[in-house]
Amino acid sequence: MTKPTLIYFAGRGRAELIRLVLAEAAVEYQEHVIGNGTPPSNGRPTDFQTLKATGTLPFDAVPVWEEPDGFRLAQSAAIASYLARGHGLYPKTDREAARCDQAIGACDDVRLEMRKLVAAAPAERAALREELATKTLPRWLGDIDRMLKANRDGTGFVVGDAVSIADLALWYLLELIQDNGFGATVARFPPLVAFADRIGQRPRIAAYLTSGRRHPFVPLPGA
Repeated sequence: MTKPTLIYFAGRGRAELIRLVLAEAAVEYQEHVIGNGTPPSNGRPTDFQTLKATGTLPFDAVPVWEEPDGFRLAQSAAIASYLARGHGLYPKTDREAARCDQAIGACDDVRLEMRKLVAAAPAERAALREELATKTLPRWLGDIDRMLKANRDGTGFVVGDAVSIADLALWYLLELIQDNGFGATVARFPPLVAFADRIGQRPRIAAYLTSGRRHPFVPLPGA
């Protein structure tokens, strides 16, 4: 193994923020894609159950990040934070780092609200989508909009004066919301729309988004 490896399924999911950090940091890496019936890769099984039996996965879950010297890290938030810190995508001061973590936590909370569509019974999804569109998402996006505007009037980054993992987390959240049919809700907050455009147009992010490396979008139920 000459490059670090990201072990995950053939999808965005929990690994996508990690990929965005890697793209912005211009880190070369390879993916070990898990999938039933997929041929072994680099001498390692790709079947999830078989892979777990090898002891490669610290908590029998993915994503996992593995470096050529054998360093291995699990938990998506830990991986993304580790990579961001190592490649200049984390604030330097304790307070700005805390605000960065706060923003990432907020994005995670909104994603969990949206993931309720997966667990909901089919007959309940229309009502849940209506609640998301009219109550849950407007409340969260209003809070996030205020958070963004608190830093240089919302014309730059989430924290400080340089791009960080917080910006990538928020960009991914806004994309997820829009792609799942809630674009009209995001449009109620012009600073967030402008922010998403700015981050999405960053050269390395734009190149990743249009590359064959990005996995296809899979909508939440009812989108």
